[in-house]
Amino acid sequence: MHWPIALNPENKSHPFIPLLPSGKRDILLDWDFVEGYEELQKIHALGKAKSIGVSNFSVTNLKKLLADPRTKIRPVVNQVELHPYLPQHKLLAYAKQEDILLQAYSPLGSTDLPLLTDEVILELGKKYEVAPATILISWAVWRGTVVLPKSVTSSRIESNFNIVTLSDEDGKKIDNIHVNKGIQRLIMPEWSPVVVFDSNE
Repeated sequence: MHWPIALNPENKSHPFIPLLPSGKRDILLDWDFVEGYEELQKIHALGKAKSIGVSNFSVTNLKKLLADPRTKIRPVVNQVELHPYLPQHKLLAYAKQEDILLQAYSPLGSTDLPLLTDEVILELGKKYEVAPATILISWAVWRGTVVLPKSVTSSRIESNFNIVTLSDEDGKKIDNIHVNKGIQRLIMPEWSPVVVFDSNE
């Protein structure tokens, strides 16, 4: 389940993201994301999926999903945006508590979120004699998350496997980058009036 919302399938204004005349996304406000999760459970029951999971779920929405009596199969994974500017420490702690794996997308930032030129990342890259991207991927693994670095070149895909073992001191140093930089979320679609992210994440 990509988002804990549902778009109106009857609205054909766009093949992927239907819009209202106002320009806002056409969201089904009377839809409960547990209904969507029930459909995933049906797929699992048919033997067409070994495991099921969610994406972009906050602590609040995970708690709601797990507490709902309709949830018979626990999600194995929650795929979310994770990087040093958005470490989501509370979400990670809760996921570990509930034995849900966090899968990190956008772990290397973007042109609008230049993690690869962050001074702490560059400093550690020199210390471990690896590229900044390797430090970022290594940090994600150090935290116990699965990391999804996007790349289209074979050389970069191969280099993404060459992680290093960070010391706890260096891992915590990256953990705290956001303290000075501030929390910065890269992927934040307009889903109003539905609240997708917790305010403290």
